[in-house]
Amino acid sequence: MKIWKVALIMFTTVTLASCISDDKDDAPVLIIDPVEVNLEKPKVTTTLSLSNAPIIDGSDSTEPLRNLLMCRLLDIDCQWLQRLQTDGTWCVVPQWHSLSNEDNKTLQRILQNRNTHGSFVNLIDGENDIIITARDISRDEQKYADEKGVQLLSRPVAKDAFVFIVNPKNPVRNLTIEQIQKIYTGEIRNWKEVGGNDATINPYVRNPNSGSQEKMETIVMAGLTMIDWPEMVGYVMLAPYYQLANDENGIAYTPFYYYDTIVNDDRTQVIGVNGIVPSKLTIENNSYPYVTHVMASVRADIDKSSTAYQLFYQLATGQHNGIVKESGYIVYGR
Repeated sequence: MKIWKVALIMFTTVTLASCISDDKDDAPVLIIDPVEVNLEKPKVTTTLSLSNAPIIDGSDSTEPLRNLLMCRLLDIDCQWLQRLQTDGTWCVVPQWHSLSNEDNKTLQRILQNRNTHGSFVNLIDGENDIIITARDISRDEQKYADEKGVQLLSRPVAKDAFVFIVNPKNPVRNLTIEQIQKIYTGEIRNWKEVGGNDATINPYVRNPNSGSQEKMETIVMAGLTMIDWPEMVGYVMLAPYYQLANDENGIAYTPFYYYDTIVNDDRTQVIGVNGIVPSKLTIENNSYPYVTHVMASVRADIDKSSTAYQLFYQLATGQHNGIVKESGYIVYGR
């Protein structure tokens, strides 16, 4: 059952749980053979600490996983908190008050959140050490990496899905892949053409190079040209949710994990694709058409004795699957 958020103007923070469960009994044990992922083993294994931890960055939608991962490995208490004083989303938040001022500053430097495109650019530029993103490198980012003479190593660490959402008052609960494509090419313009009300469809999109827009163009449209609707563009992850909350005739897209775990409210309703509703089960068994992968990436020229490479290798070979599952993601390979 979804949690209805109270007004975002509240200046208190609600705790979902006093602490994140430490029960790992049901955590999947899925250690992937490093030969399978074709990675060189770290030259040394070092205990992670605040003094040697890598700068970790990534997508807005992977922030809870990154925060939980670093808190678990650094033995720092953390909580799932609803950020009512800002945007009402849920996230894993370190218990900053339990740290000294110096450690606080160090952890803030380690835990970056520059979004998908920004984290890839900064990784290419050497301004962070490891990133966890909701997609692999985009075409524009690959071009930038080529211009810089930089290569990246990327491996999947979790499963997610690319989903479509509407206003809850919209009666449409399923679309086919072809119908979605025709809506976003402009061939279908009225909801009655797909079993809905007699009303013009408002198809919302995301900004170029955002994780959502890159997925929409590559895995859904698959080479088809999306109609140019500048007035429908949303520039932040929450944009589709704000847009649809006041538009019964809109449709938008978002990562399932962001919809289900981070936003987790009743402003929008996820719909099925080709008769399959996205859920943890349909993502895990790959029956939902648009299952995606959460990726960990580092520079290919990374020092193989660094803690950043050590962490990347551990993620790629499944050694932190318990943390991945605890974050609410589905572990890769399930």
